[in-house]
Amino acid sequence: MMLRTFAAALALSLLSMTASAATRSAPEFVPNPNRVAPAPQGGGACPNPPAVTSLPFNDSGTTCGSTNTITNYSATACANLASPYPGEDEAYAITVGASQSLDITADLTGSAGDLALFLIGTCGNGASCLDTSQDAIGPGAGPEVVPTVTGLAAGTYYVYVDSYYDAGTTGSCGTYTLNIAGSLPVSLQSYSID
Repeated sequence: MMLRTFAAALALSLLSMTASAATRSAPEFVPNPNRVAPAPQGGGACPNPPAVTSLPFNDSGTTCGSTNTITNYSATACANLASPYPGEDEAYAITVGASQSLDITADLTGSAGDLALFLIGTCGNGASCLDTSQDAIGPGAGPEVVPTVTGLAAGTYYVYVDSYYDAGTTGSCGTYTLNIAGSLPVSLQSYSID
């Protein structure tokens, strides 16, 4: 008799614990309006793409779900990739000091996109293109490598990850891992004379 009483008490206890667990479909559930969703990985778009604030820089992202903001990179410096790039693109901002060098690469292993890299001087303006990667032909082909960039004037530049194929078509978007190496300017935090 004592064993049955114990079993019944245990069953009721477990049942009450299960019934008190809240679910999002329960009428007493109240959503948290201050909940912050995690930020998506990857770049962004002009006028305020995410800033590269330290080197080396590594970021994994996707162009899928982005928009096409630059189609033509028409500057003479980018004539090696004069074709239109009407696919989804992602941008990153990087501020450098005078005469600094940058190494920019993208690993496209497993990517469904035919992606290339562009370094431009004015956010959103393909005519300000300064250099490009080689654009290995085909989705996931790569890595994409911009030859070492040297002799830049101090200022802010933009790295674009863009696709050769029209937005919404096969190969128009994909995943990437962007890598930027070099050195960024150092700023004086304080100065005193004792």
